[in-house]
Amino acid sequence: MHPLTIAWADLKRLLRERQAIFWIFVGPLIFTTFFGVLFRQQTPKPLSVAIVNKDSSDTLARALTALLSAEGVAVATAREAPPEGWAVEVPPGSTAAILAQRPVRLVLHSQEEETTRELNLSFKLRKALMTIYLRGDLDGGATPVRSPDAIRIDRRDIGVKRREVTAGFQRSVPAYLVMFTFLNLLISGAGIAEERASGKLRRLFIAPVRKRDIILGKLLTRFATGWIQIAYMLVLGVVVFKIEWAEHPWVLFAFLSLFALASASFGLLLGTLFKEPDKCANVAVWTAVLLSPLGGLWWPLEIVGPTMQTIGHLIPTGWAMEGVNAMLALGAGATDVWVFAAGFALMTVISLSVAARRLTP
Repeated sequence: MHPLTIAWADLKRLLRERQAIFWIFVGPLIFTTFFGVLFRQQTPKPLSVAIVNKDSSDTLARALTALLSAEGVAVATAREAPPEGWAVEVPPGSTAAILAQRPVRLVLHSQEEETTRELNLSFKLRKALMTIYLRGDLDGGATPVRSPDAIRIDRRDIGVKRREVTAGFQRSVPAYLVMFTFLNLLISGAGIAEERASGKLRRLFIAPVRKRDIILGKLLTRFATGWIQIAYMLVLGVVVFKIEWAEHPWVLFAFLSLFALASASFGLLLGTLFKEPDKCANVAVWTAVLLSPLGGLWWPLEIVGPTMQTIGHLIPTGWAMEGVNAMLALGAGATDVWVFAAGFALMTVISLSVAARRLTP
């Protein structure tokens, strides 16, 4: 019996099961849609502030308005600080103090709870005031009162890499592609335990077929299942959710093939470790559920600490998510993901070798 014959028979049997159809097609669609909408990238609202001028002159207030507006802040004027929102109070004598190069203390009226947006506004306000002091911007910046070299900007590489964090469907599609492919291929190991318990595996071993053909056939079934899942999620992502596509598609396909092969091999290994299908399925589910968040599938690894990032880069879900996300969203190529691909190749060799030794009727 040819391995392809075994694989085709198993695949037809699998695709007739309602539970398999749900977890290959329906479940991923629900999760991808829900979390893609939930964590979609929000367009930040522009900062807005009211300037309350208590000074006898409006010169400083006008200078602040011009500089803050140039920073993208929506500026309005008010007689009193509004009960809600932010307001900057210019105290009496501020213009004269600026001209005399004396300190000026502006009052920022804010909410009870300090937010990142408030810190951003406070920084822009300090920057505007510093500009006024250094350049004499009370007259529009035409006549600097100090040397233009009072502050110098020294640009240099400090060795910190900027990491892009994807959001919305651009993140949920690769995340749940990896999660459900890994989950379904691990659970498929329960099929081996079930065939052993029902005697189907024994009858297959009695038939005129070599053991390696049986193993290859079972592996091909799971590999094909993985690629059905992968192809479905990629088409869904590009056609329905309009995610960015990889700059190196053949590298992406090769990488995903290694991921599917490694997951299928590990699923086979799990199937040889248990005699009861339910126990095998439970272990498979909990393994996938545990490794999914650790690998950055439920939240970006960029937001966790160094220890959790290290753990994420040592497990297969982390390898898959890093590689697929980088290729789809950031234009990564073979040189960026070869380490993860090598990890999948090693995982395949080890899992398949142990599974081949343990697979018995």
